Amino acid sequence: MAGDSTASEQRPGYVRALVDPPQQLVENGKAVLGCFTAPVPRVNLLDLDFASPIPRWIKAFRCKEWRAFQGGDSRWFFFSALYEAKALGLSIFCAWDKKEKRSVEMRHILPLKNFGIGENLDGESAGYHNRHSAIRYTTSLSEGTIVLEASRSRRGKTPGFAAALNFAYNARQTAPSAVCLPLGLNRVMYSAKVLMPMQGWFEIGDEHFEFSAPDAMGILDDHKGYYPYTMRYDWVSGFGTDAKGRRVGFNLTDNQVRNQALYNENVLWINGKVFPLPPIKVTRPQGVAGVWHIQDTEGLVDLAFKPQKQNDVKFNLLVAQTDYHGPFGSFEGLLRSPDGEKVDVGGLFGMGEQKYLRV
Repeated sequence: MAGDSTASEQRPGYVRALVDPPQQLVENGKAVLGCFTAPVPRVNLLDLDFASPIPRWIKAFRCKEWRAFQGGDSRWFFFSALYEAKALGLSIFCAWDKKEKRSVEMRHILPLKNFGIGENLDGESAGYHNRHSAIRYTTSLSEGTIVLEASRSRRGKTPGFAAALNFAYNARQTAPSAVCLPLGLNRVMYSAKVLMPMQGWFEIGDEHFEFSAPDAMGILDDHKGYYPYTMRYDWVSGFGTDAKGRRVGFNLTDNQVRNQALYNENVLWINGKVFPLPPIKVTRPQGVAGVWHIQDTEGLVDLAFKPQKQNDVKFNLLVAQTDYHGPFGSFEGLLRSPDGEKVDVGGLFGMGEQKYLRV
């Protein structure tokens, strides 16, 4: 897929090209900065050279990594993540029933836990399991499929559940976007994202739900980075079918990356095409539980995010602290592709994050 560039003609005032990815992210100790049309085959961040020699195990310990999914259809929204902060790991699976306003979820905070996230997205299997629950991600990009499996047994009055969600990854239906962005002092973050058709099933108690395209879809997020000791960012992402029946999604982030006019991960997906978007800012005049406003300065992004379900994680363990808000909710407003097409995001659903992490 690296040869299928989907960068559009840019409107005057904002240009950010997507180019073919390198075969590996770090060459001769330096990261290859840029915005790419496909995931980098080998994300070898441990080969970065820093100002002073650092043992490889310390580099590994300081690199924050996660693999995450959003998915669903007109009724269900799913979010799952395997997060490696090295000092601690976090595994999450959440299912939100938009019709009945109910949720089921499992999450585990585990000290010094890795889940098997490696350098090569293609062909990897990562996950976590215990006696009562399991999460497994299998990413077979070369075979055109990505699978998320999750389950939890019944606990008292809380019903058990199981899910198997299959995402189609191919040049006809999907347009990946990957980035390597500067954080300063030869430290970088890497992210690969893609909107994909989805099929599969979800069971909760005695209920069974089937998913199939075009209504069902989801987004993969593969992420690694040498973030500062104190990490902060704002992020929103959503997907769904627009009034024209097209598969539409977006990813918008304001983080600690330098020179965001040139380096950012903001994109709009329409069916099998991806369009770069400018830097954005998120404001919350009524706090995280109120409406979030997401706007840029180029006239391409003007959104309102309305949280429906709050997802908060807060703890302070002296050596580690987090204040995380990740609500699920709906979007209103307009996105405009750099070539001028307007996209009404009313009816799209997704999530936002306001994250503070010190670890």
